[in-house]
Amino acid sequence: MNRDRISVVLPAYESAVLVAEAVPKVRSDLMGRDVEIIVVDDGSSDDTTIVAREAGADQVIRLDENRGKGAAVREGLRSATGEYLVFTDVDLAYEPVQILNIVELLAGNADIAVGSRRHFASANTPTAGWIRDCGSWVFNRLTRLIVPNPFLDTQCGLKGFTPDAARQIFAKAKIDGFAFDVELLFLARKMGLVVAETPVTLRHVEQSSVRFIPQAARMLWDLVRVRWWAIMGAYNLKAPRSG
Repeated sequence: MNRDRISVVLPAYESAVLVAEAVPKVRSDLMGRDVEIIVVDDGSSDDTTIVAREAGADQVIRLDENRGKGAAVREGLRSATGEYLVFTDVDLAYEPVQILNIVELLAGNADIAVGSRRHFASANTPTAGWIRDCGSWVFNRLTRLIVPNPFLDTQCGLKGFTPDAARQIFAKAKIDGFAFDVELLFLARKMGLVVAETPVTLRHVEQSSVRFIPQAARMLWDLVRVRWWAIMGAYNLKAPRSG
């Protein structure tokens, strides 16, 4: 582990254009800090891997097939060498400078720091449309019903971990798709880890490789799987130490 280094993982799928912009933008916004940028190409058929290398990413990891955002984030964090491990969306819907808010919480007493679009101090630019907004609202309610949790926003694409917290959580995590956020927060609570939320400023980005309806169906199924695995003891979790 390199002290004070911020490792930023950018999971990417069919995102050559976005990667070309994201890598230098992260570097620029975090200028003056020791930053490690890790791009994980989740089995893209375009030039995402080549472009990531040309853009100056410190590490470029390519998965042999499209496994999902959760799998890509896991692989990236396993290779990270920083004291602060952060992942964010490659479209930079959250300006990279906000990573410093995550780092500040991790440098305090938080094991995990998560952005929250529903925090009272958060600011959002025009939304992604009523279908996605409605879908997000429904998913949030279903999440609380199927996998109860106290968090206002499980799906924000800006989260950070201490190396120890990341090791603990991702050693147990099973979900490869977009519902992995719910699983990791569920595991964090069960492990007794400290999770801190911070407001974010979200900007709407047009380009996306995500097909909303199929992904929503998969996310719902993954929620059910998390609940079932928890009931059956498949996570093999020990009770957190008190005090």
